[in-house]
Amino acid sequence: MPSTVLFKRAARAEISNIAEYLEEQRPGFGRRFIDEIRRVEGLLQDNPAQYQQLHGGIRRAVLRRFPYGLFYVVEGDRISVLACFHCIAVRVPISI
Repeated sequence: MPSTVLFKRAARAEISNIAEYLEEQRPGFGRRFIDEIRRVEGLLQDNPAQYQQLHGGIRRAVLRRFPYGLFYVVEGDRISVLACFHCIAVRVPISI
């Protein structure tokens, strides 16, 4: 059974800002970015555990063609997307 994907307010704002920026830089790229978000959303619904777990239950789904990732947690049959960040800028601390 597919899971429900919910985007937190901050994640929605980040996605919107990124799409606007990409569209300004190169017409059509904002739409392609949103299409890729939707594609990954569908993958999360089908199999939320398929992406790498980083820390404390947070997982990252890396987008194709864009250097961004959706950061999310699985809470029962619900997936909460917490953020959308540029993957090169994200540093995850390694616990020893």
